[in-house]
Amino acid sequence: MKLRRRQVLALGALVATAPRAALAGDARVVLGRFTTTYAGDAEHKARAFNVELAAGAIDGRAIAPGATFSFNDAVGERTAAFGYAKSVVLRDGMIAEGVGGGACQVASTLHAAALLAGLDVVARTPHSRPSAYIRLGLDATVVFPKIDLTLRNPGGEPVTVRARAAKGALEVWLDARGEARPDVSLRSEILERVPSSRVLERDRTIVDDKAHRVAFGIPGYRVRRIREVRAPGAGARRDVRIDTYPPTHEVLRVAPSFDASRLAGGSEDPNAEEAAPAEIVDAPSATRPVLVQLRPSTVVTLDNGG
Repeated sequence: MKLRRRQVLALGALVATAPRAALAGDARVVLGRFTTTYAGDAEHKARAFNVELAAGAIDGRAIAPGATFSFNDAVGERTAAFGYAKSVVLRDGMIAEGVGGGACQVASTLHAAALLAGLDVVARTPHSRPSAYIRLGLDATVVFPKIDLTLRNPGGEPVTVRARAAKGALEVWLDARGEARPDVSLRSEILERVPSSRVLERDRTIVDDKAHRVAFGIPGYRVRRIREVRAPGAGARRDVRIDTYPPTHEVLRVAPSFDASRLAGGSEDPNAEEAAPAEIVDAPSATRPVLVQLRPSTVVTLDNGG
């Protein structure tokens, strides 16, 4: 599959969590909801299919009081045998082709909704670089079977996971019958920004005098996320999480005889090639980062008020 720059990528958006009737005759309260978007054009058809397949796998899952929910257990192994298609995946901080790309977006959207719903996050791992579809500190990477997203229901009523993915919008919410919604606020802030660097790979198969960019540079970040939960009859609790996203190096592949001094300056800016004396051309597999990965919001505050 030929990889190209994704033209439209949007941040995850908080949707007001107004109570709604989800099951016939049952008064249910939405505890927390989060929405992200994904591309559904022909180029991203396989990834969109995977997002919708994984969303269907978690939809309707119930979490009993005090019980835990495992994303990997609910979704299963993301392989062709289980119906998943080849798509773009993140591997060792780099964009590559693999089976099941898109499942992490479902896990990330569920993670954000669970945070806003007041659920306990038992196990969660951030991505190795900022995600283009969700804010820093809200993402969750999953790799079957070793990296999982695990949630716990601290309330007194069963909580049901709901997920809907269609026409480029992925919505995940958690509801409960007759359960009073907790008051939840999330605040995340960037504590540190780490510039990316440039790496040269000398390749004997390169015969021209150009630098072939196979990976764009993305800065690294250290982010603090603070969540405050005030549940009726349960008092208040506060949890703090520090996430580290290491910088992604810009990788240029050049001929063995290439003079590195022709690339002087601009190693921190992946778009500095116009001022460089040597011509830099993008390899077909190079995926250009989007603005949210290069310059994310410094401080973001969310709540689950409706």
